[in-house]
Amino acid sequence: MPGTRGVYFVANDRVLELATVFLNSFRSNNPDIPLRLIPFDDDHQRIAALAERYRFDVWADEGLLARCDEISLSFHDSPKGHFRKLAAWDGEFDEFLYIDSDTAVLRNIDFVFDRLDGYGFLTATSNLPGRAWKDSIEEAGILTPEQYGYRANTGFVASRKGALTLQGITAALPAAREVAPHMKLGYEQPFLNYLMVTSGHRCTSLHHLRTTTGDQSIPAEVFAWTPGIEAKDGEIVHPAVPPTLLVHWTEPVKPTQQAPEEVPLYDLWCYYRDLRATT
Repeated sequence: MPGTRGVYFVANDRVLELATVFLNSFRSNNPDIPLRLIPFDDDHQRIAALAERYRFDVWADEGLLARCDEISLSFHDSPKGHFRKLAAWDGEFDEFLYIDSDTAVLRNIDFVFDRLDGYGFLTATSNLPGRAWKDSIEEAGILTPEQYGYRANTGFVASRKGALTLQGITAALPAAREVAPHMKLGYEQPFLNYLMVTSGHRCTSLHHLRTTTGDQSIPAEVFAWTPGIEAKDGEIVHPAVPPTLLVHWTEPVKPTQQAPEEVPLYDLWCYYRDLRATT
């Protein structure tokens, strides 16, 4: 009997407008798959009130989230809600996607689960320079070139329950803290990269599969801040871009405080912000 599949996202009320873009776009293209909010912190009453409209539920096990907060304190002076995505591996879904809420999802995501076959972790983008690790990781001799070369964007991760566990993650902390001087410690991304590549499971990404196989039908993650990217009617139309699965803003976006010309792909942003998807 097939296991359960679902999608997790992390958000709170401070990113309500961001999350509305995500929810409208996601439910427009994925009307039926179970969706669950992992609260970034206790400030999530307004976004939780959207649960009926967008057909999601709210993560209920506060104990697991508290453990994620404790893990974040191994790398930061105060709890970072980004680490709460780690709870997904102890969650309900047998196969799952985690998607950042600063993302517009432009296509159905069912195919991602088929691509997961044979891998423990499948991200949208990996094997690009500059992510997760400082240059010093190459000389440290702690990870292999294949491991630190993975350099995945952890805003979109497909995996299976149990590929990681909070118990195992906690046990890995002493070794991870030794690697911390070589991490680009913004949020959880370098630590999660470390966990994935040292887990014993195979790791890949849609980007890596597309570039190594030449299969240009594999949809892409587009970073909104990339120069020259264009959109129309809720779709990316730039001729040099493969079919687009998601648009990821990846940097702080506050449209109410920024002029439209300061927000990349602002027309796409507004299209999904105002869509109010209910189907």
